[in-house]
Amino acid sequence: MRRLFLRSFALAVIVFTLFFAVEFFLELRAAGYPPWTDLSWDGVANGKLVDLLSPMARAYNNVLAILLAVIGVAIPLTANMHTPKLIEIFLKDRVNRWVLFYIAFGAAHVLWVDYIVGPKFAPLTAIAMCTIGAIIGWALVIPYFFYVMRFLDPSRMLAKLRDATSELVDRCAARTHDFDSSQREVLVRVGQIGTLIIKSLDRNDRDVAAEGAWTLKLLLDHYAKHKSRMPKEWFMVDRADFIGFSDDALDMLSGSRTWYEMKCLMQIELGFLRALRGFDDTISVFSDATRVIAVRAHENRDDQALRLCIRFFNNYLRESIKSKHLRSVYDVFHQYRKLAREIVDRPELLREIGKAFAYYAAMARTYGMVFAPQLAVFDLGYVTRRAYERASPAAAELLTEVLALPHRSGNDIHTMAVKAKLILGGFFLEIKREAEAQLVRKNLDDIDGPSVERAEAELLAADRSFFEVTDRQLNLEYIPPDRREPLKQFCESLVNQSAYRA
Repeated sequence: MRRLFLRSFALAVIVFTLFFAVEFFLELRAAGYPPWTDLSWDGVANGKLVDLLSPMARAYNNVLAILLAVIGVAIPLTANMHTPKLIEIFLKDRVNRWVLFYIAFGAAHVLWVDYIVGPKFAPLTAIAMCTIGAIIGWALVIPYFFYVMRFLDPSRMLAKLRDATSELVDRCAARTHDFDSSQREVLVRVGQIGTLIIKSLDRNDRDVAAEGAWTLKLLLDHYAKHKSRMPKEWFMVDRADFIGFSDDALDMLSGSRTWYEMKCLMQIELGFLRALRGFDDTISVFSDATRVIAVRAHENRDDQALRLCIRFFNNYLRESIKSKHLRSVYDVFHQYRKLAREIVDRPELLREIGKAFAYYAAMARTYGMVFAPQLAVFDLGYVTRRAYERASPAAAELLTEVLALPHRSGNDIHTMAVKAKLILGGFFLEIKREAEAQLVRKNLDDIDGPSVERAEAELLAADRSFFEVTDRQLNLEYIPPDRREPLKQFCESLVNQSAYRA
């Protein structure tokens, strides 16, 4: 943004200079190129020089009035719409400070030169400087006006908050800044990013809300590069840093060295909770950002940060179910499933995720959400398949969790849950895991043959693309051609088992 301002300002100066120079040359030529002494009031009527300086003083005053009016109205108004931190950011910006200083200095300089002109004293150099300065001042007006307008763009605010926060982290990592004051300043700046996200959603500005969530993700990416070099004092927090946290919570936060991640993820959670109130298409922004942050933590081998992300996923599921917001449950399960795929080599975490799926599926049933538990069976079944493909030690426990999820309530058969388990059974036949396939058969023992055949037919007929537009778009029931034969065999064995019982 500063480069654009400097380029536009340079262009304005060049245009002004060329235009005035050409105009002066044409007038000089029309007058027959008179001597330079004819062009000056020096020694002829010095009082005229004062008359010439007066318009310059008024010009400076007008420029200063324009700038102060724009700043005095636009900055507080925008700060009220977005974040009070804008005022501080504006005052700390070097372009703003230099432009305001230049205009104020120019206005004072003209008055001073006006004062020192005497009957027999003509400060021609100072007068020339006033003239050139006034022209430059007016050349500044248009570029600076656009600079201020761009400065008020919430996207720019997010970028400035991100850069300022990253700079503080850099200084602390280099041991060139006070850790305590830096920590508090970082907490404030991250909180202001959260405020921008919330206020953007309140104004239906979904793009800025998405940029805010991604800004927090970029902050954590930057922080991860320096975290190992941070002193132990950096990781200590107290009640003033996280108001409302218990002493035990603060101790655990300090011990896990995750206060920075906690603060950033709390802002994302606030955005998620606000999106639950009616911004359906924005919900995936926050869950997706959390998943990406978790994957980065996994890649950086930061177990505590990864576990923290998983806990926030559980928060999302809890709040979505409490709000009976099916779309958010659908989305969070999807992101949770994608995260499990990325960390499939972490059996202890896979076990936690499997238990979370089961727990929140049961919670959804308690809240009367019929579709959500069936969705959990599909997604947990997917995680289970990935675990068996990678020979994860957690695979058997995941299978136990997915089979424990009910596929019927009394006489009411949950068709989607049945289909998810049929897919799982076909998968086990495909990879030659007969013992596991038998466990699935035993679990589906209470489903009659016609119901199995109907579910099989619907699975085999399912298109790859879902017949409605969704975030996933892939039809959960779609079976790739190379996996259909094992599914047919599994369903046939179930039908025969049902017929044998009859």
